[in-house]
Amino acid sequence: MKPSHGRRNATRAYIVFLIAALTLMTVPVFTFADRVEPLVLGLPFNLFWIVLVEAGAFLAVLGFYLFEHGRGGDS
Repeated sequence: MKPSHGRRNATRAYIVFLIAALTLMTVPVFTFADRVEPLVLGLPFNLFWIVLVEAGAFLAVLGFYLFEHGRGGDS
């Protein structure tokens, strides 16, 4: 069974987002966030950056899962 056109677009968007999230955590970009000041919500900025990227990745995975499997009776 071939995947539908919408599913391919969602998969492509998901892969692009994960590459962007990985890029945000690598050395050239992470050096922007690699500092202690300012404190955000009581966390050093670099730890806040990591939590923010991980939360974004979690929401992307959740959204992709709901898009793929949250259609009610469709299997």
